[in-house]
Amino acid sequence: MKKSKITVKRIWKKETIAKNNEENSVSIPLDLIREILTRLPAKPLVKLISIAKLWYSTIRKKDFTDLFLARSLTRPCFLFTFSHAAANRFFFNSFFYKPPSSLHRNTTSYTTLDQDYTISTPVRGLMSCQNGSKVVIFNPSTGQVLALPKVKTRRKSVLSFLGYDPVEDVYKVLCMTMVQVLYQHRPFVWGEHQVFTLGAETKEWRRVDCHIPHFPATLGLCKDGVVYYGAWSDSDRNESLVVCFDVGSEQFRCVKLPNDVEIRTNHRSEVVNYHKRIALVEQSYGGVVDLWVLDDVEKKEWSKKYLVVPCWNDLVGQNYYFRCRGTISTGEFVFTPHSQPNPSFIVYYDLKKDSARRVEPEDGFPITNVFLNHVENPMFL
Repeated sequence: MKKSKITVKRIWKKETIAKNNEENSVSIPLDLIREILTRLPAKPLVKLISIAKLWYSTIRKKDFTDLFLARSLTRPCFLFTFSHAAANRFFFNSFFYKPPSSLHRNTTSYTTLDQDYTISTPVRGLMSCQNGSKVVIFNPSTGQVLALPKVKTRRKSVLSFLGYDPVEDVYKVLCMTMVQVLYQHRPFVWGEHQVFTLGAETKEWRRVDCHIPHFPATLGLCKDGVVYYGAWSDSDRNESLVVCFDVGSEQFRCVKLPNDVEIRTNHRSEVVNYHKRIALVEQSYGGVVDLWVLDDVEKKEWSKKYLVVPCWNDLVGQNYYFRCRGTISTGEFVFTPHSQPNPSFIVYYDLKKDSARRVEPEDGFPITNVFLNHVENPMFL
């Protein structure tokens, strides 16, 4: 009899607890859950999907990614890379623009990538990274890496760019394998061009035609479905131009630069964002910069801007070479070091106010590279 009493008592307690839980439970609308999740950094979302099926089904849906990205695009930030020679790794973290005297991280954790890769400019939060014929897509917000099929080529010179087509809502990787041949007794660049579409059913590289002989000379910048990059018409660098690759149509065209404007090596020339327009920067020392702004792609019209940052030597000293990286959402120009000063810092320049300021990351790590207008993307690869 004692055992049965105990059993009945335990069952009564369980039933009472379950009843109380049902009465006290609150059903949170799914729309509210999604709204809360979009306000989190992308990195914690990776952990949340392993906790419950609800999180998994919500976060992995494309409509959630679109909602998160729509919010993220309104709050662009810096993406900093730090190198660690002993670990042979790149460390990535994003920093907000706005603090006036220091840069504050979006998250306290870092994502990492093998240092053997050459890193491209982020496109909507994703990066194309390359090591020879091996190309991977890297999401620095989540730390995920997607290895693409190896590029089919025997050539050693392989270059890749990531682009996004807003019409079809797809990412594509453009890969070029270059070789130099002789044509009419002068060096001539000839290349094979291949495209890989992320998420396509056919997981392979496709050949595309390019009738513009050129050799890429800068990193690419994707804007409104077009990848822009500086190039030379041949390996003798007789003519400089900006090549435009339409991600949707997979067509190439070029815009010649004004006379006497040449693309130089070692980041002395870069394609940058200038108030949502494409511009070519000609770097120089002492805070002096020439900017060629592409005003009209169809008419191939350029205009020149000339910048002189005040009190430059007081801000950075005389021994460091800085690169103008373009403008950010605040309208300010950003300058980043070519080599690493100690402590690391960057320079903001407000053209309207003609004022400049020096800003340091809050943790003081040596900066390897800085990418502007980066956005967090929760997309799972």
